[in-house]
Amino acid sequence: MMRLILLATAIGSVAATASAQEGKPSALVEDVTKCRAITDAAARLACFDSAVAALQEARDKKEIVVVTRESVRDTRRRLFGISIPKIKLFGGDDDEEEREEIKEITAKIDRAWRSGYDRWTIKLEDGSTWQTLENFPSAEPKTGDTITIRRAALGSFMGSVNGLRSARIKRID
Repeated sequence: MMRLILLATAIGSVAATASAQEGKPSALVEDVTKCRAITDAAARLACFDSAVAALQEARDKKEIVVVTRESVRDTRRRLFGISIPKIKLFGGDDDEEEREEIKEITAKIDRAWRSGYDRWTIKLEDGSTWQTLENFPSAEPKTGDTITIRRAALGSFMGSVNGLRSARIKRID
């Protein structure tokens, strides 16, 4: 009889929590972890089953997405140079991953062409496209060259082809 009461209590609390927290995907993960505190095995299993079902339903509706830290790093690298809003991932402000900011990238040039007086448009192998805001003082960029693009003052960027002098550059695609 005691197991039945515990089981009903566990199922009721998870169902109430899941419905009360609809639209808050991180709460769904918390519901799964709360089940660990239940000592009765049957009640704990029922809690896990209910919480995981709610989590799976949210995933199937694409309300929640699970990503790896490596995937986040790759995405940050691909978005380097694009102004996007800061999105909190993986928890609080003290999270080491949250503070990680890419300061520079090095990539191979896929194509480079003149786009006006002393200006170049450069497409990198990763698909991003950059445009110089001034002429490269030391070299004309060519397919296969290496370019290093780094953050500069006030949200600007500097690009250096094959380690030579830098020029101001901005991402256009």
